[in-house]
Amino acid sequence: MTRVADVGNPWLDAGIVSFSTISADNESRPLYKVDRKEFEKWYPADFITESFPGQFKNWFYSLLAMSTVLEKKEPTKTILGFGTLFGEDGRPMHKSWGNAIEFNEGADKIGVDVMRWMFARQNPAENLLFGYKIADETRRKFHLIIWNIYNFFVTYANLDGWQPPKNLTDEKLKLSILDKWILSRLGETILDVTKLLEEYDAFKSAGAIENFVNDLSLWYIRRSRDRVGPCIEFRKDKNVFYYTTYVVLTTLSKLLAPFIPFMAETIYRNLTKENSIHLSSWPEKEWEIDEKLINEMSFLRAIIENIHSARKQEKIPVRQPLSEVVVYLQNSKQINNKILKIGLEEVNVKKISIKEGNDKVVLNTKITFLLAEEGKVRELIRKVQEERKKKGLNLTQKISISNIWVPQDKKQIQQILTKTLGTSLVKGDFGIKKA
Repeated sequence: MTRVADVGNPWLDAGIVSFSTISADNESRPLYKVDRKEFEKWYPADFITESFPGQFKNWFYSLLAMSTVLEKKEPTKTILGFGTLFGEDGRPMHKSWGNAIEFNEGADKIGVDVMRWMFARQNPAENLLFGYKIADETRRKFHLIIWNIYNFFVTYANLDGWQPPKNLTDEKLKLSILDKWILSRLGETILDVTKLLEEYDAFKSAGAIENFVNDLSLWYIRRSRDRVGPCIEFRKDKNVFYYTTYVVLTTLSKLLAPFIPFMAETIYRNLTKENSIHLSSWPEKEWEIDEKLINEMSFLRAIIENIHSARKQEKIPVRQPLSEVVVYLQNSKQINNKILKIGLEEVNVKKISIKEGNDKVVLNTKITFLLAEEGKVRELIRKVQEERKKKGLNLTQKISISNIWVPQDKKQIQQILTKTLGTSLVKGDFGIKKA
C-alpha cells in the first residue's frame, strides 16, 4: 500500500461546492460550466447554516476563499453559525458517560415536535443542552399549553354543537374587549414572526409565538372560562368566544407549521377538515392592531400581578372577595372601564382605584359578613367542581348537593346551583350525587 502524494485538502472540495454541485438534474455537468445565466439564479446562496466552532475556520472560510478566487464575490447572502450540542449535564455526549441520545431514540421518547422546538427556542450563540428532563420541561411549558387550549375549545364547542361559519367575518359579532385584544395580539404576532423568519431568525420568531401562546392561555382563555359551559345561557357571547378562539387556533397553527409540523397539522385538520395545513397559505394580518388596547391590557396585567402579590403577602386567597384595593403608581394613568372590569374579576375585588404616589398596593382587608358569605359561596362551588372531577361526572350531569354550610341568601343558593348544575342544596355532610 502506498500513499497518493497529490491528494488535496478535503476542505477545498467543500469550498467549491457553490460551483461544483449546482446542475440541471443534480447529475450532469455543473451549471457554472454549461449555463452561466441559469447558474446566477442560484448564486450566491440565500442561506447556509452550520455549527459555529468548527465551520467558521473550515467550511465558511473555504467557501469565501474559493468564491474570492473564482468570482471575487461572496458565496452566500446569509450565514447562521450556531453553538454546540451537549448533554443536559453540560458535557459532550458520549455513550460511555451515559448522556448520549441517538436520534431515533430521542424521536421515539421525546417526540420530534418537542425536539424541533428545543432547537428553535435555543439562542444560536449559546450551546444547547439536550436531554429528557429539558425535553419534558419544554413539552410542559409549550406543547401541553397549546393542547390544553385546543382541548378546552373543542370540548365546549362540541358540547354546544358550534360549527364555524362558512364565511368568517366579525362584522355581525359583538367582540368583547378580550376578543379584540387577543385578535390584536394575533395580528401583532403574525407581523413579528413573518419579519423575523424573513430575516432567518428562528430563535426570536419562536419566542414571539411563545409569548403569544402564554397570553392566549394565561389571560384570554383564563378570563373567558365563564363565557362557556352548560350553565351559561348567553348564547351570543358563547358564539363570539368560539369564533374568536377558532380564528386564533387555526391561524396560530399556520405560524407553528414550520416549527412543529405534526401538532400543527393535527389541530388544523381537525378544526378545518382541510387536507393539510402545509397546503394552506401563510397567514396575513386580517384585523386592526389596536396598540392602545394592547398597551392598556399590558398595564392592567402588571397591576393585577402586584395585587396578587399583595394578597399572597396578606394571606388572603383570591376566592375571598375584597371591597377595594388602591394601587399607587408614580406614573399613574387611567384605564378603560371595560378593561378594568376584567381586572376586578381576576383579583375578585369590588373596586380598584389607581392613584399617584410611590409604587405600592393597599388592600382593604376588612371582611364584612356579606363578603365572607360570598367567599364561602365561591369556595363551595370550587369544592363541588373538584368532586365532580373525582367522580368522573360529565359536563352536563345534574347533581344534588349536601354541605355543612348553606347560605341564607336565596340568590347565593341559586348561584351555586347554576354554576354546578345542581338541582338541590341541603344541609348535611359534604357530598354530591347524580340527580
